[in-house]
Amino acid sequence: MVSLAAGWAAAWNRHDVGAVVAWYAPDGQHHMASGNTYAGHDAIRGMVERSLAGYPDLSFTVRSAFTAGAQFAIEYTMYGSQRVAIGDRPGTGRAITIDGVLVGTTDAHGRVAACVDYLDHHDLRRQLGLVPES
Repeated sequence: MVSLAAGWAAAWNRHDVGAVVAWYAPDGQHHMASGNTYAGHDAIRGMVERSLAGYPDLSFTVRSAFTAGAQFAIEYTMYGSQRVAIGDRPGTGRAITIDGVLVGTTDAHGRVAACVDYLDHHDLRRQLGLVPES
């Protein structure tokens, strides 16, 4: 399943929206631990397109990955500079380096059925200059 992680990072790093979306089952779900859930290819496509528009230099490095049957975890670092507003976050132009973990399950075809994306949104906002340094 490490190939699942490598494929995920490669698709994002190529900014290949179709390949990122195809990583999910047609009814797959991507849940952000901060609250938003994207269900199905159309919603996931919108999330990917917004992310790439906001961070035109977005890239990911996989730090570790493992599977246990249909379950997986991918530990990653995300890099980029937010140039365009995403939700309530204005495009500050500042660079971010954020660690995160995707934890989820795959379907019988090896596509993501559901995952939770755990990344530190407070630290993201801090690096963008939107919350005070602590």
